[in-house]
Amino acid sequence: MASRIAFISRISLFILALAMLICSAGLVVWGSFMANRPYDRQLKDVVFNYNSSEPLADDKYNLRAWIWSVYWSIYGLCIAGVVISIIGLIGAISRKKTVIATFLVLIVPYILIQFCGSITIWTKRQTLRRLIYRFANDIYLTNSLFDISIIQNTYGCCGVQNGSWTCPNAPPCDTSIFNSVDNTMMIAGLIMIPVLLFELCIISFSALILKTEPRVQKVRKTEENQDDAWVSQ
Repeated sequence: MASRIAFISRISLFILALAMLICSAGLVVWGSFMANRPYDRQLKDVVFNYNSSEPLADDKYNLRAWIWSVYWSIYGLCIAGVVISIIGLIGAISRKKTVIATFLVLIVPYILIQFCGSITIWTKRQTLRRLIYRFANDIYLTNSLFDISIIQNTYGCCGVQNGSWTCPNAPPCDTSIFNSVDNTMMIAGLIMIPVLLFELCIISFSALILKTEPRVQKVRKTEENQDDAWVSQ
């Protein structure tokens, strides 16, 4: 019975680790694709323009900090997920408990980091909204024509809410920018949900393997000792 549970757990671990690998690798590819699109490069020309006047320069500095922290945190977690899932696949195939134990030791803090990071980003959502709204308002306040042209062409917007520069036939740019950023973060969050579920199931199956396989080996060893005893007699 224990050997059957271990066998089923190994098959389940292999399937779920493979699914985790596909999801994590997909996020890595998606993040690389988003970073290299001309659409994003135009926005980088705005945010990473170091020649802006105050107060727009401070807004861009804060946005750059947000971009680097969030992007590299998610990207790094996805790369770590690829590595950890590969270790899980090796453990499921090789039938080595040491590999399974290593995989379990790595994935538990990995899930905790993901969970804490998601909560942190969610709690900072209103801070990001205020930052983007202030950024859009300061673009028009400083009359930064280069930034205005890129923002309006990229988002199909014009002006800002409750500002001196408004357009009746186009959405305000502060709302459009935030909605675009918020939707991107929501997509990443929705993709992370099945990844977390896979990881929680993987922990259960890994624990079953570690719990049942030693018993199986002990029974086999006992049977071998009994066979040796019968032979000696």
